[in-house]
Amino acid sequence: MKSKNIINVIIVVVIVGLLAYFSVCGLKIGDKTIIKGIKELKTGLDISGGVSIVYQAKVEDGKDITEEDLKKSEAVIRNRLEAKNIFDYIVRSDISTKQISVEIPAKITDSSQDPLEVVEGLDKTAKIEFRDQDSNVLLSGDDIESATYSSDPTDNTGMPSPHVVLTFSEEGKKKFADATEKLAGSTLPIYLDEEKITEPYVTEKIESNTAIITMNSSDSYEQREQEARNIAMLIDSGALPFSLEVVHKEYIGPYIGQKALEVSMMAGLVALIVIAVMMIVIYRLPGFVSAVTLVGYTALVLLVMSTTGISLTLPGIASLILSIGMAVDANVIIFERYKEELRAKSRNAFEKCFKHAMSAIVDGNITTFIVGILLYIFGIGTVKGFGIVLALGVILSLFTAVIVTKFLLKQFVPLENKHPFLFGIKKEVTK
Repeated sequence: MKSKNIINVIIVVVIVGLLAYFSVCGLKIGDKTIIKGIKELKTGLDISGGVSIVYQAKVEDGKDITEEDLKKSEAVIRNRLEAKNIFDYIVRSDISTKQISVEIPAKITDSSQDPLEVVEGLDKTAKIEFRDQDSNVLLSGDDIESATYSSDPTDNTGMPSPHVVLTFSEEGKKKFADATEKLAGSTLPIYLDEEKITEPYVTEKIESNTAIITMNSSDSYEQREQEARNIAMLIDSGALPFSLEVVHKEYIGPYIGQKALEVSMMAGLVALIVIAVMMIVIYRLPGFVSAVTLVGYTALVLLVMSTTGISLTLPGIASLILSIGMAVDANVIIFERYKEELRAKSRNAFEKCFKHAMSAIVDGNITTFIVGILLYIFGIGTVKGFGIVLALGVILSLFTAVIVTKFLLKQFVPLENKHPFLFGIKKEVTK
């Protein structure tokens, strides 16, 4: 085994070790958090509790509120919650009282942050309008297909600038062109829920299917970023058919609690250790490779969840443990195929084992990934959270099994003929 191979193994082990450390402890430089640790993961209602809000639908101009209106409002609120990466929620409506109740996870024991901040913006009507100087509506939310946040530069300085990118429908594109032609040489006020959020100057007719909403340049970058993300979320989630008023709010305790989280995490850790030991005992060097990749896989999942803000729930932990099993399954398929090739004294046994094992690995992972996506699309609440963690786990397990495992295992190929025992093969079988 060459020194280069040993160095490669050491580098990978060190990188995996650092990933595992940062996923648990996080990384801070000064007062700025670069990587959030496991203690800063968002947790669901079943673990940390949260807040319960009851909204009253407000009737305007004597208009009656139908059950269809309430269902549409439920869908809009769900979209807004999921835009905040909150999937563990409960949204219910009552046609008799014209009320909508929402339960959302929040760390009610964290005194540094108001748990009610997570529901900010849920009750916004999000009615967007482009108007002329006489307050005539030129475009409305029905003419907008999507609204997304962007920080790409908007001027010649090349500096990041938080803003919202609006994409118009074909009809909206025509209306926007007519509006800019009419208002060339003046401003085009844009209102959100009757509040003017910006008033860009129009120099000429614009025949484009996109437009941007810039934020107040006098605010800090963080303020502009938060405002832009919030506006994009509100517009893209759709407008409520009526306004909502908060009539009741309270903190709710966890359904199962922190103790259940500790037990579940301990079970996951014990399972990871037992699996790693078994793989090493059965497959020796390939088993060591598997143990390293499993640690790296788990660290990557935790890092992605903390970075994206996906809430960790007890079903999510079950999904994580399930995807660990998928990662082990991929390694077992590879290692068993490797042993078969070595027993047959095949040339390029290493390359052949991956070539022949890939179809089974990809098929198994794709079917599981599809299940996860379907659960995310059609499920609600914890079911949706289970689905997204499962899909995420499958993607990362496939990456670690195919890329990391292959790279590490390749470093030990020079030992396969001299020391077959290190690959789980009895020496006499190879004679």
